[in-house]
Formats: sequence, structure tokens, C-alpha cells
Amino acid sequence: MHDDTTSGRTCVSDTRCRAYDRLAKPPAAAPVTTTPLCDACLDHHRADIQALPVDYLDLAQLHETSLSQALRDRTTGSHESPLLIAGQVQALQAEIVHATTTWETEVRHAARLAAAEQAAPIADWHTTLRRPTPVGAGRPGHQVQRATGILTAHLHTLARLPATAVHPTGCEDPPEDMTGVDAIDHLTRLHGRARGILGRTSPRPWIPGDCPNTDCGARDADPAWADGGPLYRTTPRDFKDIPTVYCAACNTARSYTDYETYMTQFEWPAQVAA
Repeated sequence: MHDDTTSGRTCVSDTRCRAYDRLAKPPAAAPVTTTPLCDACLDHHRADIQALPVDYLDLAQLHETSLSQALRDRTTGSHESPLLIAGQVQALQAEIVHATTTWETEVRHAARLAAAEQAAPIADWHTTLRRPTPVGAGRPGHQVQRATGILTAHLHTLARLPATAVHPTGCEDPPEDMTGVDAIDHLTRLHGRARGILGRTSPRPWIPGDCPNTDCGARDADPAWADGGPLYRTTPRDFKDIPTVYCAACNTARSYTDYETYMTQFEWPAQVAA
């Protein structure tokens, strides 16, 4: 993270910030005044967190035969089960429930909101008024929906949370100190992992070579990347489209045609001004 001479605070996403100007190459992203993340980054993360309840439901449909209308690839009466895929799906679902409810509790405490159990309505059919039905004990999908509603409504509060000892992915994990920014990044990555399992992303294979950007931040961040960050390419959905090569450190993009020139001449071609 670099200091901005104007406000003294900059987005902690640095060159990965959604508001980063890659042409002017400022020290960091647009300055912020209230949270470690700028508004552009918060809007991006808010959309990803809001999608987690839908991701949870779509993942459930992968191993719920009653909800699927797809043709079966096994004969009737077979007890064969894709245990590996089902295990990955269920593990990701459990991590989504754990992560969202964990940070919901932290946000409720920081924002001085009522706990989920205290927010339960008192009805005539309850056994006693002192023991109402806890909302937190509902179905996992409902817990995710309730938690993401709290998190997105108080995303600034979540971003400002200091380092807190939590179990990152489940109760079996050892406690680890995570800040609110770490939590937002984790929740965003959960959305990306769900999209990958659901087949809504295209493969991004790693390819040989170094970043063509002479100002790549990886050069100073890691001695192993003294020549630039690692590269990966996209996989176009249409075979007529040309893949794009990206740097994993600074997101610099070049066409695959330039990359082929680099691989044959060991030098990146100069950018042609539009």
C-alpha cells in the first residue's frame, strides 16, 4: 500500500483496485476517507457478496436430483454416485454458510445490531417467551440470505473491522487473524469458486513468459518476479476470437498475437497507439 500525498490514504487494493488508472500510473488507486477500500472496489465486492445466496442454491441443484431436469448418464437402478464432485460442492456450500454467518456476527457486534436470535419474532406457539425460536438455527440457505443482507447493507463497517481471530473456512480450521478487508476478499473468492464449479467461467491456463509492463508491481514485491509477474491467457468462447494474455500481478493485457511474437523474438512488440 502506498501513501497518497493528497489525502494520506489510498485503496488497499493498490494496483488491483477497480479505480486504478493504468494510463497515468498513479501511486495507488483513488483516495478514500472512510474505509480501506475505495467506492469502486466496494461496489464490485458488494455485487459478488449479494450473489452468494443464488450461488448456494445453484450449487444445491448440482447434487439434488429432484431439482434437476437434466438427462441422467447412468442406467436406472445404478447406485453409482459422483462422490468427488458432490464432496467439492458440499464443502463449498458449508464454507459459504460458515464464512457469511461468521462475519455477520462480527458486523452485528461492531454495528451494535441485535443478534439473529434476538431478532426472532415472539409468537403465541412458542414454548416460553424466554426461549423464542432462534433465526440462526434455520436452514443453511436462509442463513446465507440473512447474512449477506446484513453484510452488504453494512459493507463499510465490515471493511473497517480490525484483525479478529476467526476460523476462516470452518470450525475445524485453527484460529487465524483476519481483517474486514480479508473477509471481503474471501467472500468474493467464494463467489468466484462457485462460478467455476457451476461452469460459468472459462479456463485461464498459465503460460511461460514475464509481464510486458515495465512498471509491474511484482518486480518489487517478489524477487522471483524480477522480470515481471506470471502470465495467463483467456479461453475465448468463440473459436474465432483471439485469446488475451494477462499478468497475474498487475492485470496488464496484451493480445495473444503479441505474445507469439514475444515467444519467437524474446521481446514484446511495441504498443501501437490507437
